[in-house]
Amino acid sequence: MHFLGREPIGDFCHHLNMSPAPLLAFLGVTFLLPDVQTLYCQWGTVEVVKNVSELPYEWTNSQTTCETGEGCRETAILIKNGPQVTLLLSKGCTMEKDQEATVTEHRAGPGLSIISYTRVCRHGFFCNDLSTTDRLSGLPTATVPGTLRCPVCFSKGDCPENPPQQICPKGHTHCYNGVLEVRGGGIATNLRVQGCMPQPGCNLLNGTQVIGPIHLSENCGPKSGNLVCKKGTLETLRDVSTFPVEWTTPWQSCEIGEGCQETVVLIVNGDQVNLVLSKGCTEAKDQEPRVTWHRAGPGLTVVSYTRVCRHGDFCNDVSNTRTFWTPPASPDARGSLRCAHCLSKDDCPENSSQQTCPAGHTHCYKGVLKLRGGGIFSNLRVQGCMPQPGCNLLNGTQVIGPIHVSEDCGPKSANLDCKKGAAEAIRDVSTFPLEWTTSWQSCEIGEGCQETVVLIVNGDQVNLVLSKGCTEAKDQEPRVTWHRAGPGLTVVSYTRVCRHGDFCNDVSNTRTFWTPPASPDARVPGTLLCPHCLSSNDCPENPPQQICPAGYSHCYNGMVRLRGGGIFSNLRVQGCMPQPGCNLLNGTQVIGPMDVSENCGPKSDTVVCHRGVMLQMGRRLHQEPVEWEASGQQDCSPGEVCQETLLLIEPAPGQQSLLVGSKGCSSPERQDGPAVSIHSNFPGILVASYVRFCSSNMCNSASSSSVLLGSILRPVPPPPGHLQCPVCVQFSGACSDDSNIITCPSGTTHCYKGSIDTRGGGLSATFSIQGCMPESSRSLLNKARKIGIFSVHESYEEENSKEKNKKTKVPRKHSGASAPYLAWVVGLGPFVALWCGGFLLPVKSIFP
Repeated sequence: MHFLGREPIGDFCHHLNMSPAPLLAFLGVTFLLPDVQTLYCQWGTVEVVKNVSELPYEWTNSQTTCETGEGCRETAILIKNGPQVTLLLSKGCTMEKDQEATVTEHRAGPGLSIISYTRVCRHGFFCNDLSTTDRLSGLPTATVPGTLRCPVCFSKGDCPENPPQQICPKGHTHCYNGVLEVRGGGIATNLRVQGCMPQPGCNLLNGTQVIGPIHLSENCGPKSGNLVCKKGTLETLRDVSTFPVEWTTPWQSCEIGEGCQETVVLIVNGDQVNLVLSKGCTEAKDQEPRVTWHRAGPGLTVVSYTRVCRHGDFCNDVSNTRTFWTPPASPDARGSLRCAHCLSKDDCPENSSQQTCPAGHTHCYKGVLKLRGGGIFSNLRVQGCMPQPGCNLLNGTQVIGPIHVSEDCGPKSANLDCKKGAAEAIRDVSTFPLEWTTSWQSCEIGEGCQETVVLIVNGDQVNLVLSKGCTEAKDQEPRVTWHRAGPGLTVVSYTRVCRHGDFCNDVSNTRTFWTPPASPDARVPGTLLCPHCLSSNDCPENPPQQICPAGYSHCYNGMVRLRGGGIFSNLRVQGCMPQPGCNLLNGTQVIGPMDVSENCGPKSDTVVCHRGVMLQMGRRLHQEPVEWEASGQQDCSPGEVCQETLLLIEPAPGQQSLLVGSKGCSSPERQDGPAVSIHSNFPGILVASYVRFCSSNMCNSASSSSVLLGSILRPVPPPPGHLQCPVCVQFSGACSDDSNIITCPSGTTHCYKGSIDTRGGGLSATFSIQGCMPESSRSLLNKARKIGIFSVHESYEEENSKEKNKKTKVPRKHSGASAPYLAWVVGLGPFVALWCGGFLLPVKSIFP
């Protein structure tokens, strides 16, 4: 689940005919707004590099409608570097207080120089009307040249290896080489700069960190191996007359090796277009920009643009539909067939409007397009004209970029699809309203969709808890509940249960039910001072103090517990209350699917851990990470800690391997951090483990087997030897007599046949193993009795290489479940549940 700031994802061209006010403003009529709360403001961003000789530079912007109480903002930044100047411009709405137009020299030059213009206004529609660089006076002029020569570069990509040189002004003694990172106000860019500076160091910004809504930082170290990509999702239905459409997106830092992807899909039906947009990081390999006509029309049309790139930060920078599609200039010849016309994320009306189909179209289409992936989870109902019968609008397409697509032309299913996700985050109040995206799930027959959002506000901090998914609860209209209204500590929730359509639990931001107070400083302060803390961990011993509102007489110190709906959280709270007692929740015990409670007693030494068991078998488990998801959470007993343990057994390269994992509570172990152990290795059987014990809430949070695989080194395979052995790893029962026979690598001298009994962490199983072994090894575990949470015991047949017919079997030293019983347990697949210490522990079991 991803939380996004308030930055709009697109400017979809609010039309001037939407009300008389913006139309008159556009025509030059100015309005004074003493009593009007809603403003129309100019909106947009500009990022452009120009020659100084091209100044002054002019621009035009789009418009937007602000929320009640918001004003219009504008910020322009000019960065001069020799003969070039970069302009960064951001306009839009803001809750910031009014500010007169201000010009600031952040670095005066000569050489590299930075000047900015900022303004916030509410005195009229479109009052943020800066349209030229004229007002940004003060750019330095040429000065006496010195003797130093420096590279000169202004680039959103890499600077060239041999950039052009410039003679620096007199008094400039150092060459600057760094990256300006610009984030906010709809701008997310890295600007690489080389030029002249009067002193050494990485301080082009002269300490400036914020200009209007734009945060700036610089980095003069070696280039990071991590890319930064544009990130965002959108689905919107528009009239074809509004195209081309433009958008801006937030950004994200990728993992090492990931690239940037962008996918745009247009589904055109007559005078309507459904636009789907997905941007972000991806593990997919690079792909040049590609335009694909999945159905070319006329009539229904489906066209997409996809790209994956790694050549530079924000390389997924397509920002409009001009790149791949413009509306047809004139309608095609019409035929005689008339079909219902509908393009909707909801149900089509019973009597949809009719359209005359293009000539040659002989059939009417009626179906549902399902789009899943890349942050998009949508059902689009379509009715329109097709040149042939059948349910094949997509022409066989199943995947577009990260989005899986399918269509269904049968009767409407009784099963709902719902948005699904659970998250908890503490944010500064200045970042609100917050937006989010979630994944999805298909519900059981009769289930509905639920969504629950809880905000716990404490001064300038807000804890947001979000839960979405399927539910058996009965329908409930959207409900906002003030469990504690504040000022001081505030608790407000939004809950809903619906069944009227797929993804009906579609609230995606906090504007629906809460916005920060317009002027929090206006409340009358009292005399009481209380500690201030909002934390999912421990509060500090000496937390900061806050002045409570007038009338508040007591300090609260407690822990709020939330359980259910995918949420398992302990939130520690210290703040101001109007009365004594442990009653922050005002008696509330249930919010949506969550049970809530509070405890103001002495601090408990218990922790909360992820819990679950994972079993997988496959042929590439040592190479390709697999997901390691916990099935639930667990309250530990006093003194216990969290644990996560992975065990990988691979009898030979390319053969079926076994991976088992466990998360949960455990007795404390002496271990400072994650530990990877290679118990046996190539050229024989690979047995490796990852173990972690930790003592903070939900710290056993590894999400894939990459925590183990990254430490396994696979040497160059030795040539085949002369020994042949059966290879096998079996979850239950003995390996069969017809196991694969392989030629062992050179360096192996005998065949291994044995088993490893594993107990603990919700698992009770015996793994049978066969494979090749080097002369130096007889045992796989080297007498190890403990691997993380697992108690292990190895039994194997000792084969004397000189007397091959003489065998000694090492006896087992414990009793356990019989092989037939274990085989029956595994046969339950994903429905299996293993008994462990008094509770049933779900097992995620995946067998190819």
